[in-house]
Amino acid sequence: MRVQEPTSEQVSIWKDWVATRPPVVRAIAERIDPWTLYRMRKTGKRVTLRSISENGTVSVNVTGEFNVVMVDRYVFGVNPDDLEPCDLPGEGEPVGTMLTEKADIEAYVEDTKPIILGHRKASP
Repeated sequence: MRVQEPTSEQVSIWKDWVATRPPVVRAIAERIDPWTLYRMRKTGKRVTLRSISENGTVSVNVTGEFNVVMVDRYVFGVNPDDLEPCDLPGEGEPVGTMLTEKADIEAYVEDTKPIILGHRKASP
């Protein structure tokens, strides 16, 4: 599902940009575009494309516009094969960002940092 219908000019600019990219980026950009909503198979979150890396991964935006999330964020290092086009949230489906104020987000990060770092130390 398109989150935005691109103009013919935007499509032309995208195609011109894609044509100048290294082969790995070009291959991804030919099948994933910035106007389509995708679902990450591993998490079920709806995402939009943020960037394409030369290492063959993409970065995606995970926001409350299409999901229920604690904080809007972007995720990097995503395998493009983990993305599949999906529909917009259904009418009445909960969406939104729980924390939007900078102070609340900073407090949340500080509160969860020990949990995340402790988990990383415990992982093999």
